[in-house]
Amino acid sequence: MKQETPITLHVKSVIADDGKEEVIEFRTSGSYHVKQNKVYLSYYEEHDLGKVKTIVKVSESEVFVMRSGAVKMNQRFVPGASTIAKYKMSFGELELTTSTKSIQSDIGKERGRISIAYDMHVGDEQQHLHNMTITYEGGLDA
Repeated sequence: MKQETPITLHVKSVIADDGKEEVIEFRTSGSYHVKQNKVYLSYYEEHDLGKVKTIVKVSESEVFVMRSGAVKMNQRFVPGASTIAKYKMSFGELELTTSTKSIQSDIGKERGRISIAYDMHVGDEQQHLHNMTITYEGGLDA
């Protein structure tokens, strides 16, 4: 049986494109647990298309983000590597290539921070630099 700790999360993505920056950020509640030496953060986010459940799995060598609901996508971040993900919506899907530049994590049961810098390629045309940071705190107030 996994023991989940309630947490509050702050998710912030900064997307750079041709000198312009777009910031997407939100706060939500979720849970933290450890399974087979991997940390799992689970939370729901509101998307333009509806509710999305997100699970972030953090191991020593990678971060794996699984989204389900209005949007479906499994996205793997491995420093120095490129990975391909399918971004599935009700009206179609996009192929995304993620080239991870760096991952920094400082994670614990009560609080933590995960920062990922990566280039995202949409098809063969668009490329954007992303910096995603997830911070969380646990405890009775979460």
